[in-house]
Amino acid sequence: MTNTEFPTGSTSESTGTSRELPPGGRPGPDRFFDGVRRTGLTRGHDRWVAGVCGGVAHRLGVNPAAVRVGVVVLALLGGLGVLLYGLAWALLPDATGRIEAQAAHRGDVSASFVAAVGLVVLDLIGGVGLGLPWNWG
Repeated sequence: MTNTEFPTGSTSESTGTSRELPPGGRPGPDRFFDGVRRTGLTRGHDRWVAGVCGGVAHRLGVNPAAVRVGVVVLALLGGLGVLLYGLAWALLPDATGRIEAQAAHRGDVSASFVAAVGLVVLDLIGGVGLGLPWNWG
């Protein structure tokens, strides 16, 4: 049995305790990530950094350059593009189905996840002291 399987009324081999499944069949985080996968958004092969813009463009049926320009404009007009890119990098599956945030939740923290979190943190602190365009302080 893997660490993600929790059949109703099963007994854990390591602790001997019984774990009941929540309503809906899977633990909360796995249900969330399953829902993300069902959206059909993935990080694509057409990538400059993490494939977020290429994947979103593919899903929407538009040119990846248009999505990239939109992200850059959002980044320059207040940093929202940086925040959204970082969140999408962490939460969207790649071509193999790996979601960085889910893997990190299970203990497999990659450099890719650290970079995605770094973008989010960078945006949330407002680029303080970095001379970034959205540093309003």
